[in-house]
Amino acid sequence: MSLPSELFVYVKIPGVIEPSERGRKYEERIDQALGEQGCGSVAGWGSSLGNAQADGSRAVEFHRIDIDVTDPTLARSVLQQLLPTLGAPPGTEIHYTRDQAKLQDVYTPSGWVLDQPIANTHRRHGTKSPGR
Repeated sequence: MSLPSELFVYVKIPGVIEPSERGRKYEERIDQALGEQGCGSVAGWGSSLGNAQADGSRAVEFHRIDIDVTDPTLARSVLQQLLPTLGAPPGTEIHYTRDQAKLQDVYTPSGWVLDQPIANTHRRHGTKSPGR
């Protein structure tokens, strides 16, 4: 049985970071903070690849952290406060669904820009690790 889309959030972190460092820097601390607030837990993670280069190779474009939530509003608030303290770079996004609309909060150098619509132009390429 799958969760309603409103109870699924994911964080999209741009850049290249080794999986072991990413786990220590992000997944574990996100899981702990959400658990302390009783509003969610990390369900899985993975890396997504960019477009193919001339030689056919594809580099990691961003990392994705999948989160199951019980309180989407509180979970977003926890993530918005936590991610900058963990060193998440500008361009980090929190993706979520509200009233069947796909939305994102985007971290910029001047702070979070909230409730931005997501165009259905994303292509998924990548690898995914199983959740906890």
